[in-house]
Amino acid sequence: MSLFGFFPSPSSLQDQIRKDFLLSDPKKDGAVKYLEKIVKVVTKHNQKRIALKKVEKYKFRIGSFKDTSYRKEPDLLEEWEQFYLPDHMKMEVIGFLEEFPCNADSAQLVLMVCEDGKVFAYEDERLHLVANDLKELFEHGVQFPGAKYYYRGQSFEDMVRKITVQIEMIMSSILLHFNDLLSMVKQSEAVIASTKEHQDMVKRMKTSYLQNLEIIKQRQQGVVRITLAEQVLCF
Repeated sequence: MSLFGFFPSPSSLQDQIRKDFLLSDPKKDGAVKYLEKIVKVVTKHNQKRIALKKVEKYKFRIGSFKDTSYRKEPDLLEEWEQFYLPDHMKMEVIGFLEEFPCNADSAQLVLMVCEDGKVFAYEDERLHLVANDLKELFEHGVQFPGAKYYYRGQSFEDMVRKITVQIEMIMSSILLHFNDLLSMVKQSEAVIASTKEHQDMVKRMKTSYLQNLEIIKQRQQGVVRITLAEQVLCF
């Protein structure tokens, strides 16, 4: 507490804010409930200032999107959620670094938390990954420029790449099945050809058999005629 006991000291305020933010966990709470808890913490500590490591000379003011210099661009938050990251992610703004020397005209580095717990900073149509979670943010500070960053429209490019890969896989599968089908057709043609050859052979054998049978029949008839003639002569 301060000397007068009315307001918390900066260190105790920092500890309390850190504690409140870390009470929520995206894995335990789930995305929706996690972000709801984050909003409550932001509302509770709205407009309070704390220091974050690596950027100590720039005060971090806690606040929602409506408290930032981008409040007149209501569609911007949806753009952050949809147009930058590989997957659509719900986000909540937790505050911004004041008078931060970034490329944005606002001179604010806005920090937001994703539904998976990752912390991003927005600067000039780029989202920088500044911390893997809030614990890392409060313990190690803001990593800016981020270890990774995503630019506006990258989600569409990633989507196109994914669709292209899927199409290539589908075409490869179709080609594989087509080759299998073609092989089956060739085998069927071979079987049909073999069957036809067998049928032709049977037909030839049948013809030959009938011819031989006719010859035998004729010979038998000839023998009968000779025998009858001999009997007549004997009389």
